[in-house]
Amino acid sequence: MDTFKKPIPLKRGDTIGVVAPSGAVQDESLDAGVHALVREGFRVELAKGILERKGYLAGENETRARALEHFFLRDDIRAIICARGGFGSVQLLPLIDARTISLHPKIFVGYSDVSVLLIWLSQNCGLVTFHGPMVAMDIARGMKGRTRDFFWDTLCGKGKTWQVRVSETVRPGTGVVQAKMVGGCLSTVVTTLGTPYEIQTIGRILFLEDVGEKAYRIERMLTHLKMAGKLDGVAGVVFGQFPDCGVGEERGVAEIIEDLFRDVSYPVLSGLSAGHTEENLLLPFGVKMALDGKAGVVSLLESPTVES
Repeated sequence: MDTFKKPIPLKRGDTIGVVAPSGAVQDESLDAGVHALVREGFRVELAKGILERKGYLAGENETRARALEHFFLRDDIRAIICARGGFGSVQLLPLIDARTISLHPKIFVGYSDVSVLLIWLSQNCGLVTFHGPMVAMDIARGMKGRTRDFFWDTLCGKGKTWQVRVSETVRPGTGVVQAKMVGGCLSTVVTTLGTPYEIQTIGRILFLEDVGEKAYRIERMLTHLKMAGKLDGVAGVVFGQFPDCGVGEERGVAEIIEDLFRDVSYPVLSGLSAGHTEENLLLPFGVKMALDGKAGVVSLLESPTVES
């Protein structure tokens, strides 16, 4: 699918729906995030049962699925932002209807375990989605600097294009490539392989990041992607910063990436500030972006929201 439906941008006074498709939510963190959204000038509605618990899950699968679908169907909910990650998003996929959701495009934001939903909404529903800060996490802690600017400017239709320089060029490739981005948290993306919800990477810029993983696990997951053919035919690859991954180990993440991508012809960059990092820049999935392997720059080339 190459034509994606863009959502209408937010404006102050709109209602933002908050859902918990994955892990159980702490009410103190949720409250802090909601208050931050209200201070920005938005109304906030919490999904029914958002504080329910089933061990580490935010309630029953069916409850979480219906809450997500319900907010997509409601025209007065102008954006949906996830509360947190954890685990559980993949359990919702057999329970939600792609055709119904595709008829109601709107802003949907999350990362970490929510990467599964970002991929599914793009591939199955044809929606532009947003990999970025969540309510009971980054928003609750307080977004600052570029994290805040990218978030609100993009979702409110002001940040139509941008350029970000990353810290390392692993492979310059042939220079600049243009394509739509897909991906997310590596350990979550890998779980889609061999399922009906498998990530499709051909012709895409693949973004991967993670946090707190052992080096051998990073190498195992990247090798899995490679053997599954998901690193063949991509336009390029850009990695996040992988904080607390492989710390103090004999073989680090940088060496692993260097080895696995030694012979590729496409650009490979590393060190983008997105995902599990202090600076978590909002990344739109489903719109044209560029990867400049020689300059070490990632660029957004078109507005991810409907232009008036």
